[in-house]
Amino acid sequence: MAFCIKEKQVIDAGYTAVENKFIIDFLPDAPQKCAAVYLLGLTLSDSNGDDNSCATIAAKLDLTETEVLEAFRYWEELGLVTVLEDEPVQILYHTLRNRSGSVKKININKYAKFSDAMQAIITGRMITTAEYKQYYTFLEETTFQPEALLYIAKYCAELKGTSITYPYILTVARNQIVRGATTLATVSDNLNSQQKYDEDLKPVLKALHSNRSIDYNDRVLYEKWTKDYGFTLDTIIAVAKECRTGGMGRLDAKLSEYYRKGALSAKEIADYEEQKTRLFELARSVTKSIGVYYQSLDAVVDEYIVNWLRRGFDEETILAIAKYCFKSGIRTLAGVHSIMDKLYKNGVVDLNSLNGYLSSVAATDSVIQGILSRCGLDRHTTANDRLLFRTWTEDWNMPIDLVEYVADLSAGTASPMAYVNRILSDYKRNGVRSVAQAAEYKQAATVTAATIGGREIERRHYTDEEISALFTVLDETEE
Repeated sequence: MAFCIKEKQVIDAGYTAVENKFIIDFLPDAPQKCAAVYLLGLTLSDSNGDDNSCATIAAKLDLTETEVLEAFRYWEELGLVTVLEDEPVQILYHTLRNRSGSVKKININKYAKFSDAMQAIITGRMITTAEYKQYYTFLEETTFQPEALLYIAKYCAELKGTSITYPYILTVARNQIVRGATTLATVSDNLNSQQKYDEDLKPVLKALHSNRSIDYNDRVLYEKWTKDYGFTLDTIIAVAKECRTGGMGRLDAKLSEYYRKGALSAKEIADYEEQKTRLFELARSVTKSIGVYYQSLDAVVDEYIVNWLRRGFDEETILAIAKYCFKSGIRTLAGVHSIMDKLYKNGVVDLNSLNGYLSSVAATDSVIQGILSRCGLDRHTTANDRLLFRTWTEDWNMPIDLVEYVADLSAGTASPMAYVNRILSDYKRNGVRSVAQAAEYKQAATVTAATIGGREIERRHYTDEEISALFTVLDETEE
């Protein structure tokens, strides 16, 4: 069962669209996390695959699944979605065509005292009717206490000044809803507890070379870094000193990256950064070696470099293989990866074993080249030649001198290597394992002679059952 689904009117459109009404009426006041959850869920609702899940949304947005569901509850309160109580949970997206920012007619008289109190807090300007409507709508559509909203307005005015606008106030209020705080007691407790972070945040902002005042968002981030992620103040300051640009946003991105990678202490972060630098330098060298360019090396590191290093290949060996691949005409990372797979299966993961393997291949190619010469062929060794030679010597256990003996016999035939393969196959079936045995070998009287390419070969008629059995055995033995 898909996690996010749509009403039929939405699905019939044939594409994922964000209605203008959502952007104009709902998005400006929405907490960033809630907006991201809504939009990503809307996109996933077009898919019935495994990616359409609460876990996918949580992973992509660096949230817990509980936080994702809390965000959907926020939109449910506004009438944009329904959180179905089935198992597993589904999110039903509604069309906004007939919905407004307010779900019912508001009696503004009951908010007269609230309005006076709000204007007393925001003394830097006159509150407009439209702004009051935003506050009333918020209170009508949530269980938030008016006293709690006034407390938040006062808190924001102390931070931002008495000309503070309603989007900031409502954003703070909705963040409190996500944390489960809707009463004056719970909201004041949350906000007051966050103010204790101010002394810790001062050196953080100093490390970021920022002279601005501490605000609500700073406290929210610091609480996440320390409580949710587990970073110490010293570690946060150390990371902040490395963030030369971007301010708190850049610092949050770095700490979130370290948290996902399990690097929580200063030493773990230093080790991770050192390894990260090394990985990207290696990725850059590999792509340069095979003559390709990537604007971003993130995918190269994640899909290839990390994979090769985990298999035991060292940097020197990876670069050597990349250079050999380029010389062999392999100019893609997928091609290099295929070679890495084959070498790994042969136990070749370091430079010594690679050199030994290449020397062995070169020696074998030299022998194969001699066989080609005996066959009367003047060309380079091919992959098919190597496959045939490996079959004769390893699978069929034919000695080299016997292969060379048959190669001499094949000279002058239309397809010498195919002839050698036929004769050696006949020898294998009849137990011929030496040149002496081959010289004495005579065909059994029960076979019929036929001439192909000027040479006599063995022909036998097989029944359908025998052919079926042959392919069954091949299927069973195929890797």
